Amino acid sequence: MYYLIFVTMVANIIATVPRILVIESKNGVLFSMIAALFVGVLFTYFVTLFFNKFSGQSFPEILKKHTSKWFYIPVIVYFGISWFLAGAITLITYVFLFTTFVSLETPLITTTLAFVIIVSFGMLMKSESVLFTLEIVFVLLLPILIFLFVKIITDNNLEWNFVQVAMMNINISPSYRSFSAASYIFIGVVNIVIFNSFFKEKLKFGFKQISIISTVGAVVLFITYFIPIGFNGFEQIEHMNFPWVSTSDSVRMKYGVIERLVFIFIIIFLGISFLSLLVHWHVSLKLFESIFHFNKLKWKNKNLTSYFFVVLFGAISIYLVTKIDEFELFKYSSYFYNIFPLFYFILFLSLFVAKRRAKV
Repeated sequence: MYYLIFVTMVANIIATVPRILVIESKNGVLFSMIAALFVGVLFTYFVTLFFNKFSGQSFPEILKKHTSKWFYIPVIVYFGISWFLAGAITLITYVFLFTTFVSLETPLITTTLAFVIIVSFGMLMKSESVLFTLEIVFVLLLPILIFLFVKIITDNNLEWNFVQVAMMNINISPSYRSFSAASYIFIGVVNIVIFNSFFKEKLKFGFKQISIISTVGAVVLFITYFIPIGFNGFEQIEHMNFPWVSTSDSVRMKYGVIERLVFIFIIIFLGISFLSLLVHWHVSLKLFESIFHFNKLKWKNKNLTSYFFVVLFGAISIYLVTKIDEFELFKYSSYFYNIFPLFYFILFLSLFVAKRRAKV
């Protein structure tokens, strides 16, 4: 459960979330992050509490068992589309980042196709294998992540005066835009809608678990917002599409094999982004598979419904990459974050209805 939550948190450090927070720096972003921290932890607690009532059952299984078709089909389709879009935002963001800082001459379609092919193998794995992959890769990358953040925070180019100035805006009322972006980092807990079928025992969510998630969430929000400002100041940071990439490029490893930290930073976060994308699209695929099964789509007695959705996901992603630019990606991502409270409402409503019907 920790892996599902923390991977999403870390992946959003380099996505569109920091840019939204930086742009909203004068509109009560600090208060928004504090509010998002409390709301995110409460959201995690209540989601865990609800699913503890249905240990060993996935979200589609719960709805099919305790609600009618007219109710659960639109709900599952909505969640499947939302989770696909969440993964698509991650994919397109990292495609733009990769072509901008690593391989400038490579066509966008080629880069996107390469990413999609790699992720497709993960999408088609068993859900249990996805959990094992998530655990192994995250554990391997975690020490390097900690080293990178320690190196960045202790660098002499970090101006703590800028950080102190940013903290002075706590008396400004929060903005909805920054609140929705900051609270999005806690959305990883929703992956339990599929993976709850592997949690046969009730999950403990007491003071210890709340403290761990709250602490990690607070650290992630602090790093996401304050560190880029500390390196770049307020005037330059608002014009950067990827504030954290520019921040990491300001750090040098004097005695390292690779002097510029940005190359290691991008590679490590590329791995984290693949984990986040893999989990999002795997969950989306399983949600769609739970209600769509094309019996006529067969080859050598093997049903190809899963492969159909994988190809569909890839085709839509390639189309989106060719039709939008970085500015439009930022704009649409902001819209997506802004309407995500509706996602929370539908999730809780669905679980509440299922709980009432099941009388648990």
